[in-house]
Amino acid sequence: MLEERVVAVVFEGGNPRSDIEVMMSRVRQGVALDNIAKALATPGIDGVILSTNFPELGARAARLGAKIDDTQGIDFHFGRHLRCLVDRFQLDNVIYFGGAALPLVQVDDLQWVATQLKERKNVVVVNNAQSADLTAFTPARILGDIDPPAADNFLGYLLREAGLRRLMIENSARINLDVDTPSDLVVLDLCRTVGPQTRHALDGIDLPETEIPRLLEVFSHKEHPYPEVALIGRVGPAMMSVINANLPVRLRVFSEERGMKALGREERGAVDSLVGRMIEAVGPEGFFAALGEIVDLVVMDTRVLFAHYQLNPSAPDRFHSDLGLDDRIADPFIARFTRAARDARIPVILGGHSMVYGGLWALLEENGVLPNPIPSVPGRQS
Repeated sequence: MLEERVVAVVFEGGNPRSDIEVMMSRVRQGVALDNIAKALATPGIDGVILSTNFPELGARAARLGAKIDDTQGIDFHFGRHLRCLVDRFQLDNVIYFGGAALPLVQVDDLQWVATQLKERKNVVVVNNAQSADLTAFTPARILGDIDPPAADNFLGYLLREAGLRRLMIENSARINLDVDTPSDLVVLDLCRTVGPQTRHALDGIDLPETEIPRLLEVFSHKEHPYPEVALIGRVGPAMMSVINANLPVRLRVFSEERGMKALGREERGAVDSLVGRMIEAVGPEGFFAALGEIVDLVVMDTRVLFAHYQLNPSAPDRFHSDLGLDDRIADPFIARFTRAARDARIPVILGGHSMVYGGLWALLEENGVLPNPIPSVPGRQS
């Protein structure tokens, strides 16, 4: 008999090797601990399970009250392991999120999600329609009816395809920010509402200077009265709407390949970027020179470009590119591209998906640039 409980399941693990990966992992573990504490404090959530191969993280989470699923030494597969946890703990109402997802999420947000699972049934609740970082669903046994995905972003889509009604949490910075890159760490460091474990981790690392503070200056009109900003990559329509509704900023947006991971396009080598084709034609230097003539700031999700070139760069190469450290990048094209971005006449901010969506939103909201932040609840059905 399945128990009528809502349980949060958190996955956080990995095998960080380089210094920059270790730095990322420290902050991610701080986020995981803060989010576990929030989940345990949420009315309607009856327990938390942490799956991790980090013994120290497991010990600290256990002291908070989480059950620990030790994944050291196993051949880990996301979907199959989640299904095993559902069977092992006899779960029916599951709120899943990655350890570093939603570092600004609040107890009220999690409580709303838990309520949907208990009151509506046969639903899947996600924070993003195409590539979810939080996926809550009931009945959990439906995992037995799908081909378990290797990555978590595709889970919400598969569950909807399996017949569950999809509910989406209302868009806001705090349910869209994710921590995947060093750019996200810089954003978090500039946020006022990060949790205590995250703040402690951030204070313990040495982040190099980036152009991200210049972003705040441009959006605050300290440099130009009506700035022009280019957003490039997997830019969501909600981000454009928030800026257009609240700020006197002219946006030049090129949004492409949204859902490229969740839909398997990156894995199949099917990503095709118009921006990538332009860079092929004029080179990174020509690309940023052209942008420098028409905008005051560029914020770019580079993962679309890397996938277009089918580069599959190492984590250190991706992360050093985000920080503008071209001399530490092994891949010659990524080093050249990063150098061209760093040397552009205008500030260029590089990162992943969050940098043009949740990270940008959080940066503007947490620093008072956005005057009217949009609440995250109630949600909507789609």
